[in-house]
Amino acid sequence: MKIRRIALLLILAAALLAPGSALAQSDSETLTLRMSRDFGYSGFDNTIEGLYSLHAAGPENLVRVEFYIDGQLIASVEEPPFRHQFSTSTYQPGARVFSARGFTSDGGQLESNQLTRVLITDEESNQMLFRILGPILGISLVIILGMGLISMRASRKPFDGKYSMLGGAVCPNCQLPFALNLMAPRLLLRRWQRCPHCGKWVVVGRASQPDLAAAEARWRGESAAAASATDPEERKRRQIDDSRYN
Repeated sequence: MKIRRIALLLILAAALLAPGSALAQSDSETLTLRMSRDFGYSGFDNTIEGLYSLHAAGPENLVRVEFYIDGQLIASVEEPPFRHQFSTSTYQPGARVFSARGFTSDGGQLESNQLTRVLITDEESNQMLFRILGPILGISLVIILGMGLISMRASRKPFDGKYSMLGGAVCPNCQLPFALNLMAPRLLLRRWQRCPHCGKWVVVGRASQPDLAAAEARWRGESAAAASATDPEERKRRQIDDSRYN
């Protein structure tokens, strides 16, 4: 009874392993074709334009691969990597079927899967790119302009010596400090913002503490001078002092 059970288990194991080994053998004897874009346009509807490459992969004894378009031979490669680069402008626009045929060292032949692509002209690809990028660029421009307007309104407020959560900047024109605006258009690590002191648009980044301290000292000095110039009592005192010399 034990011998029969062992024999039955061996038969079941062989039956379970047989399909897997056959599948592995069939997988190793297949030729896989794929396409990659080197430079150009590729749409979601299988439309392509530009420079592309065909790649074929198969068993280790693969010695030659022929590449076809609509059944017509376009290239024969006899050494790995089995790759053929082509330009879509070489062929007439329209739907095209790409395939490959492989040859092994033992005389066998392998047929690849088929790839269907729609070849388009350069003018058509430019039009499609404009349809895709046009609305994106338009929305981006509206956002930048809106942020610029918000930043302009914020920059009209006089500087009160306080900074935002982004910190402060120093105007390269008047050398006075102001707060960085979160809504100001960002250019890499800097921001495009209007200086509330001189009114000029500048590209600035977050200033260091020593630079801000020096700019604040200049701002306080100018503020004190402006306040004294507009103070009636101070102006009267200066007139009295000047009259002594006259």
